[in-house]
Amino acid sequence: MTKSKSNLLTTKELSEATGLSKSYFEKGRIYGYGPKFIRLQATGKTGKILYRLEAVEEWLAAQEREPEVCTHVR
Repeated sequence: MTKSKSNLLTTKELSEATGLSKSYFEKGRIYGYGPKFIRLQATGKTGKILYRLEAVEEWLAAQEREPEVCTHVR
């Protein structure tokens, strides 16, 4: 995964690294899914969004699943 100089990723960098859309992460911030994020803001809800590389790696690890076993019988 590519990372910026300070171990912080922008939404765009995270999107490019995971192959998921920027919209996926933008909606995830509203609906409570996706990695933890940092909002740098002066006032209100607007501001720069950053993701710590460690938080992204933890979130990705939590997405791991075992392969599903096919139970279909022919």
